[in-house]
Amino acid sequence: MKLAAITAIAATGAVSCLAIAATQPPPNYMPASAAASFEHAPAIVEGASGAHVKSTIYVFMDPNCIFCHYTWEALQPYEAAGLQVHWIPMGFLKPDSAGKAAALLQAANGPALLHELETKFSEEKESGGIAPLAKVPAATKAKLDANAKLFTSFGFDGTPAIIYKTGDGRWASLDGLPHLSALPGILNLPEQPITNPSLARFR
Repeated sequence: MKLAAITAIAATGAVSCLAIAATQPPPNYMPASAAASFEHAPAIVEGASGAHVKSTIYVFMDPNCIFCHYTWEALQPYEAAGLQVHWIPMGFLKPDSAGKAAALLQAANGPALLHELETKFSEEKESGGIAPLAKVPAATKAKLDANAKLFTSFGFDGTPAIIYKTGDGRWASLDGLPHLSALPGILNLPEQPITNPSLARFR
């Protein structure tokens, strides 16, 4: 999908940066065949690795999405407890979103640049804290377009869009930032203390 197309979709309200989910919805189950597509999507892999991985999720994100930023903050304690997160970048919210998403995908150390993006995120301006690439190379743009096409093929409404495995082993999806109290059930991990004051309203 062309970047202009997803930008147009965002302008109509079909794609947005979602707020916290008002209530915890029942799982939106995905066909088992879908895993092959999102498991191989261009992404920045963060958190636990190797034998330390106890749970894995996939998150479609925009570098300037403030609720993606809050999701990143909420997941940090869980990453320390065995969570691995595949952050699947797109670029549609702002003119520099694509450049920042491309920078993440091209970085020699993607997790380190993602950490910089989020720790320097401006909540006031709703802007990720890294410089965008001035020009997005064609190969990287193709990856971003593929992520956007995958996002729309799953029928997601906005970012963050989270794909996780339920307790019975099926893949399911969720639009928006879940309530913090729902995270243990979604992640299949013990509840972790979240002391970040900016997340208090999402409990």
